[in-house]
Amino acid sequence: MHRRTLLILAAVYAILVGLTVWGLLEARAWVVATYDTPQETENWHELREALHEKKKAENPAQPNPRQRSAEPPIKILFSENFLTVVTWAVVFLSILYWSVGIMFAGAMRTSNQIAASPPHDAPH
Repeated sequence: MHRRTLLILAAVYAILVGLTVWGLLEARAWVVATYDTPQETENWHELREALHEKKKAENPAQPNPRQRSAEPPIKILFSENFLTVVTWAVVFLSILYWSVGIMFAGAMRTSNQIAASPPHDAPH
């Protein structure tokens, strides 16, 4: 790869990683602002109870299902597992970006000139 092409790809990659991490941080801030309130916690408890009662009414003979979390799952995801979310987002972004970037760089380096005469082994 040409040095200039590689530098451009690396710069765009750094910008994309920065935007991805920034976007996830913004999403985390929104989740905390939205779901870290007493009202939302109460709403979650009401939903849990309603789902439990519905399940009991549908099939009373079935044993109780596993208890749901005391907090909304999105709140747990963005508080306890945030580093994992960021890590996997960057891993997937990297795989996709560099796969496409290498193909793009290869396409740019390939000669696009068509031969003036057919090859010698071409059928007549």
